[in-house]
Amino acid sequence: MTRPELIEQIKTICVELSGQMVEGAHYIINNADEIPFYSMREIARRANVQPVNLVRLAQKLGLSGYGDLRQQFIDTTPKRPQRDQQSLHRNEASARTLIAEMGKSSGLKAFVDSFFATEQAVVTQARAHLSEEQLENAVELLAHAPKVYVMGRRTAFTPAYTLAYTLQKARPSILLLDGPGGAPEGALDDIRPGDAFVAVTFAPFNRLVHRMAEKAALSGARLIAITDSFAAPISKLAGPLHFVAQSSGRAFPESTLGAIAIANILAALTISKLGEVAERRIRDNERFLVNSGEYLLSGAAKAPRRRKVVDARS
Repeated sequence: MTRPELIEQIKTICVELSGQMVEGAHYIINNADEIPFYSMREIARRANVQPVNLVRLAQKLGLSGYGDLRQQFIDTTPKRPQRDQQSLHRNEASARTLIAEMGKSSGLKAFVDSFFATEQAVVTQARAHLSEEQLENAVELLAHAPKVYVMGRRTAFTPAYTLAYTLQKARPSILLLDGPGGAPEGALDDIRPGDAFVAVTFAPFNRLVHRMAEKAALSGARLIAITDSFAAPISKLAGPLHFVAQSSGRAFPESTLGAIAIANILAALTISKLGEVAERRIRDNERFLVNSGEYLLSGAAKAPRRRKVVDARS
C-alpha cells in the first residue's frame, strides 16, 4: 500500500467515526509526515485528543493497534533518494499545479479564495507542531546566547532575515550569514560553545546551510532548525529544537508563511523574555531611524527653498 492509498483509506472511514476519533483521523490525514517520528501520546497531544481514540481509529482500519498504523506510515515513507528526486523538481511541479488549478477554477475569485485558504492552513499547521517546552527552550537560547548566528538561502532566506532583523532590534550580537562576497563561513570562525546557530532550510535542503550548521555544532554551539520536514537531515543536529512548517501551499515556488510565523513567534517571545532591556534597545533604534530621515513623515522635512534669481539686467 502506498502513502496516498493509506490516507484515502482513513478518509473513507471518517464517515463512520465520531467525536475525538474524527479529530484524530483528520490530524493524521493532514500531518502524515510526522506520524513515523512521534509516539502515540505525542500525536494525541498535538491532535488534542485522548490516546485511546488513536487506538480505536487503528482498530477501525482492521489493525490491532496504533503501533501497526504507525508502522504502515513508516513503511510508506518515501526513501531519501526518492524524496530528494521529487524535491529537485518541486518548482516545475508547483508551476504545473498552479496552471492546472487556475484552469479548473471557476474564476479569479475562486482561485484567490482557494489560494488564501491553503496558505492560512500552512500557518495553522505550523502552530499545531509547536510545543510549549520547545518554544521555551529555543527562546531561552535566543535571549541569552552570547551570539546568535542565523542562516537561510534562496526562499528560506526570507524567514531567516525576518528572525535576524527582528532580534537585532532587541539584543546585540545577532549575525545574519548572508555572504554577499561568497564567504559566509568566515563569520563562524569566532563561534564559541554556548552560542546559537539558527538554520532555515527547505527540501531538498541547502548543502551550504547544512555544512555551516555542522561547523557550528562542532564548535559547541546549540542549533535551532526551521525546516519543512521532520525527515530533514539537520534534525539530527537540532534535536528537540527542530521546528517544522510545511511549505506545500499555493505560493510559488513554495510557501514560506509557516516558517515566517515560527520566526515571528520566536522573536516575539524573545523580546518578551528580555523585557526592559529589549524595550530600551528598540526605543533607541527607533529614535535613530526617525532622526536619520529614514521615514517619510508628514511635516518632518521641508522642501528646499528655491532661490530667487535676479536678472542682471535689472
